[in-house]
Amino acid sequence: MEPLLNEGDRQSAVWIKIKKYLEERLNLTRIRNDNSCDSAKTEKLRGRIAELVHLSALDKPMPKIEEDFKD
Repeated sequence: MEPLLNEGDRQSAVWIKIKKYLEERLNLTRIRNDNSCDSAKTEKLRGRIAELVHLSALDKPMPKIEEDFKD
C-alpha cells in the first residue's frame, strides 16, 4: 500500500519535526524499558514503543491491517 504521507508531506518542516520528536521519544522509551524490572511496566512501555514505531512509519508504505495484529 501507499504511504499515508505523500512526498510533499514527507519533506514538510512539520513532518520533519514530528519525526524527530517521535524518534527521540522512541529512544527514551526503549532506554526506560531496558532499565525496567517490573513486568507490568515493561508491558506498558512495549506498547508505547510499538505505537511510536507505527507513528514514525507514516512516511513508509502502509502494512496490511492484519499484520498489525499478528502475535
